[in-house]
Amino acid sequence: MGPNPLYHDVSGAPFKIGQRVRVIGSQDEMLDPRYRRRTGIVSYFEFECGCGQTYPSDPMIGVIFLRVRTEEFWKEELVVIQEKVVRKFFRRM
Repeated sequence: MGPNPLYHDVSGAPFKIGQRVRVIGSQDEMLDPRYRRRTGIVSYFEFECGCGQTYPSDPMIGVIFLRVRTEEFWKEELVVIQEKVVRKFFRRM
């Protein structure tokens, strides 16, 4: 698997790096309500932070938002809003 987090696509992962997603909410009280309905871009996958992730289908998903703030979410908390992968964004980082 390699070092974590992974900044490249992982076969079997629920999203692709660079996909635009929207936070749809969660039954988990740990979700910060300020992120509900916000959109961002999938930045990385984390499989070893000790939250019960499984490789490859259930990682913590790093999403970068405007102003370069990154937060982590579960796949159930996100939905793809644009199928096109945004690679140009990551070339500038």
